[in-house]
Amino acid sequence: MKITKVETFQVSVPSKGDYKMARGTHDSLRSLVVRIHTDEGIVGCGEAHQGVAGYSPETTGTMDSVVSQVYGPLLVGRELAAVEQLSAELGIARRGNLFARCAVEMALFDALGRARGLSVAAMLGGPVRTRLELSGSIGIDEPAVMAEKAATMVAAGYRTIKVKVGMPDIAADLDRVRAVRKAVGDAVAIRLDANSGYSPADALTFIRGLEDLAIEYLEQPVAAEHIDAMAKLTRLGIVPILADESVHTPEDAYRFISAGATDAIKIKISKVGGYIPARKIIDIAESAGIKLVIGQGICSSLEAAAEVHLACAYPHVHPVAEMVGPTKLKGDLVEPPLDLGSGYLELPEGPGLGVELSLKALKQYTIGAARPASVVA
Repeated sequence: MKITKVETFQVSVPSKGDYKMARGTHDSLRSLVVRIHTDEGIVGCGEAHQGVAGYSPETTGTMDSVVSQVYGPLLVGRELAAVEQLSAELGIARRGNLFARCAVEMALFDALGRARGLSVAAMLGGPVRTRLELSGSIGIDEPAVMAEKAATMVAAGYRTIKVKVGMPDIAADLDRVRAVRKAVGDAVAIRLDANSGYSPADALTFIRGLEDLAIEYLEQPVAAEHIDAMAKLTRLGIVPILADESVHTPEDAYRFISAGATDAIKIKISKVGGYIPARKIIDIAESAGIKLVIGQGICSSLEAAAEVHLACAYPHVHPVAEMVGPTKLKGDLVEPPLDLGSGYLELPEGPGLGVELSLKALKQYTIGAARPASVVA
């Protein structure tokens, strides 16, 4: 089965409200959708969102350009079944561009799964589970507002809550965490995410203020380049440290684990470039006994479904995942959207990603002029 056409769409889906983090605010989901067509009429879909400033050098525009001008022409006319080879060639054709590569590789896996009648989780060797518990996610706000949101999530069924921190006022961040802990009680797990917002010194002060709050982990307290500070904070042992922005590639994972600079690693499928590099990171972490968490706080049901398959395919992945992005959006790209309201998420049934891209929604949310598709001559 040969690839005949690669299409790209830049989309923007409005959010229900601003989702504030230390390094930026999401007021909408901006992402690139890729559709890969084959000569047997099978179409696979993939998506990668645009991160906030400081998270990735890529935008929807740069992703669109590299897929349309480099990856699409490379793929057209090639055999779909050789995904491992195609993924390797994408990395050679344009170094980096992990978000763009993710959207393409996701579409390749979706198309191949549909052709074989297998889910992506099955093609990865799973599933080892068919249901995930979810961690709710709360952006930075006033302590009382965050506490109310946390209590609402717990009432809906969430047993783990993720709280954004990382602001210059450390005392205010600690007030936010204390307010959420008081609102949800001791039986609910709390995860924190600073999104690289603290200096090494401020991170140390913040962590020392968490000793009595039973925090599951603190995600990316300092910038990725501060590997020595990450190692120091990990050695403290007060709160487990999780690396997100620090780990984009298998090489990053090896380097941070070898340096003792993390207790856990976060995989977002867009950040790492797709299923194949994600699998390599999972293998490295498992070999080192390092915990793995999968998911992201802003995404459509298409990207969330892709991460569900990854989280359900491997036993070493933590069963409490974070792909709750669709709950923050006013619309979605998938019909029907995933059901995340109760704090759990079922593995989608059916071949490929198990969800269907809504062409109506794609048309509604596409921005700018569509690029000409890469097609067979």
